[in-house]
Amino acid sequence: MARLSILIALLSYCLPSLATDVTLLAGYQFNSNFEIVSANDLPPVVEPNTGQPGDNVELDDGAAYSLAVDFVFEQQQDKRIGFYVSHQQSQFESNAGLANSDLDITHVHFTAMSYYPQGRMEPFVMAGIGAGFFSPKDSTLKDETKFSGQVGAGTNYRFTDDLLLRLDVRWLATFFDSSGAAFCSGGCTIAVSSKTYSQVQANIGLMYRF
Repeated sequence: MARLSILIALLSYCLPSLATDVTLLAGYQFNSNFEIVSANDLPPVVEPNTGQPGDNVELDDGAAYSLAVDFVFEQQQDKRIGFYVSHQQSQFESNAGLANSDLDITHVHFTAMSYYPQGRMEPFVMAGIGAGFFSPKDSTLKDETKFSGQVGAGTNYRFTDDLLLRLDVRWLATFFDSSGAAFCSGGCTIAVSSKTYSQVQANIGLMYRF
């Protein structure tokens, strides 16, 4: 995660001179549940659980912070391509039986966007593909890096030609293995409920347009 943070910082520093839009966003991210592993389906649990196999393990919803950098595509002012990075610090519910329940979640996506401007309002739709990084802090679990994508919609409001307000909602989907096992390190404590793990973000932020 330290290397990822350095990369984000370098991109934030170096790309504004090339970018069309740079947006900093704060939002709220809603997370799907995980499950306590059943020993009949997956490798043995490393640590004893306080819950029962098959029980849901809630992952806390909470604040998420994001950076979007977008460029005009082939001189079409209503089209953008770019990248999007979001980060959330969350926690597993106590019934997962973990000594440290913290989990960092980061998504890094290449994105495409279409605008439909109406005066000062700039409604848009978007899609993106990339990777989701899930980094649990408990020593019995390992990091997961999985293919992920997003679709979303929102609008910008132009205060001036250079400064805009952005509002958007995004659905982020991360694709886990068909076995459902997650964060395994010698054994498993937690599994995903389905192969597609869903999250929803609602964001607000300020954009600077170059």
